[in-house]
Amino acid sequence: MIKKTIHFVIFLILANIVISQEKTIELPLIGDRLSGAVSETEEQALGRQFLRDLKRDAKILYDPIVQEWTELFVYKIGEKSKVNKKTFEVLIIEDNRLNAFAAPGGIIGINAGLFKYSDNEAQFASVVSHELAHLSQRHFARQILENSDRSNASMATILASIVVAVTTRSPAAILGGQGLLASQQLRFSRLYETEADREGFITLENSGYDTNEMAEMFKNMQELRRLSGDNIPEFLLTHPITTRRITESRERARGSEGGLVDSLNFQLIKNRVKFLMTDNLSIRAYEKEIGESDGDIYFSALIEMKKLNFTKSLEILQTLEDKYPDNLIIKTTIAEVYTESGNVRKSKDYTKNLLEVSLGNYPLSYNLANAYIIEEDYIAAEQILEDIKFYRPVDIHLLKDLSTVQKNSNNMLGYHLTNSEFLFYSGRYEEALRDLEEARRIARNNFKIREIITERILILQTYVFPQRRS
Repeated sequence: MIKKTIHFVIFLILANIVISQEKTIELPLIGDRLSGAVSETEEQALGRQFLRDLKRDAKILYDPIVQEWTELFVYKIGEKSKVNKKTFEVLIIEDNRLNAFAAPGGIIGINAGLFKYSDNEAQFASVVSHELAHLSQRHFARQILENSDRSNASMATILASIVVAVTTRSPAAILGGQGLLASQQLRFSRLYETEADREGFITLENSGYDTNEMAEMFKNMQELRRLSGDNIPEFLLTHPITTRRITESRERARGSEGGLVDSLNFQLIKNRVKFLMTDNLSIRAYEKEIGESDGDIYFSALIEMKKLNFTKSLEILQTLEDKYPDNLIIKTTIAEVYTESGNVRKSKDYTKNLLEVSLGNYPLSYNLANAYIIEEDYIAAEQILEDIKFYRPVDIHLLKDLSTVQKNSNNMLGYHLTNSEFLFYSGRYEEALRDLEEARRIARNNFKIREIITERILILQTYVFPQRRS
């Protein structure tokens, strides 16, 4: 295991990714016993493996505007948490059911349904704070320690069960896992949930939110549980909501001085996620429910864009822009509509002006790249995507788009190298190896690049296929 971990770290370094070691975390209840059961290095390695498996099998909701807001949000909350290594990988799962999860390595998974069932930003923040507490308290490792005398369950087994649950939409998979007794796991879960509630509450308060909304979110979940019948959301199976938890949360918030409840940006993102999860058959039903809030108005603009009514969409968005002249989500959406309408010149000019103020902004840069792609200026698009990649080296959607652009520009060496990264981080190791071997063939006369590629091949072979050598 140690040998594989070392090889994996070397591979990441060659891919221009820096992995730092996590500091020791002080834990209540079990102290130093934990480090002897599961090391933090092993946690990180297993978490990365889990992430690649999840990216391979799960349906990820990908939208630069939503992704950017959610990542910044998690980092904002994470800064006030007790998570020691504040580097996060945020995945938004394309599933309208309520669910969120955390995994070692700073991995935060959020179902689209969490946006749907959160009435406001504070409620959304309460769930994220809770999940971050699972990480700061190292609940995965502690679960392994507590089950060590009763089963052969490993952290890898538990993480694999989450992948199965997320990708197959089977709640029972999370409660399963090799050798785990369901009753015992539930008992430990309740202990950890109490601890996560307490630590999550502190994080929520330190982040400046109204802590009363944690109890309100619990209350909403309890009602959802009642209405779900036998089709209980995964989150409510693994995070049982009881009257006691609601009462304790209310008691913690008693005497608090309030705080932020909601924001325009959360409502915009909530409605954008709703739009992204809406199929064409549901548009008419949603149109009848559109209210007069700014979030609803934003949703109506997106619907008009989807119906190809670009002029109408722009009129609605520009009304919002007049009301909120500094709101970047609204402005980026305007740029998006220009691009979708085929008005590439207007899109480029508008986006470039925004980038002068918001240098390097991820959604804006992506929109500009898309505008160049429409023009078939693949070299310009490639440069922009390469710049984005510097800050997002494991973003599989970015890597896939970049590799496509490189192929279209006839940069076949770049295509195979980038595609190998896309395949690797998608958990498709054999395919990644084939692309690296093709890249080495293309670079046969460039000895420096050829040697770098050869080293990557050897490391990947050793890490994934230890029996193979070239």
